[in-house]
Amino acid sequence: MSIPSLDAQLDRLELQFNQLKLSLLDESPEGLQLAGTTFQRLAVEFMQFANGTARGQLSTPARIRRIKAMALGLATLRECLLRQMAYVDRALAIMLPASREKATYPGVAGAYGSPVRGSGTFSGFAA
Repeated sequence: MSIPSLDAQLDRLELQFNQLKLSLLDESPEGLQLAGTTFQRLAVEFMQFANGTARGQLSTPARIRRIKAMALGLATLRECLLRQMAYVDRALAIMLPASREKATYPGVAGAYGSPVRGSGTFSGFAA
């Protein structure tokens, strides 16, 4: 009875993984976030079930192959996300170069821009 349940959970996890890949190709941040959180939730549920009741049932070659395929696919998705992050960072650096500069008024030494100085009234208590 628990073997079909394990296979059903693995099927749902693979289906959500495929949805995650499609949402990455769509380049929709909202869809990617939704698919990622759903995949994470299903992966946690699968691991809790597998660790709890079906630990010995994971050792079949077909299930191991499916899990390894998802693990390799996740590494590929992670690389794609890192690549997209680099593209966005470069585009922001080109479009908004002022965001990388220092403060607007770096040479100001007014009351709020300088370090605190003692008044000299209590010179014995100066730290």
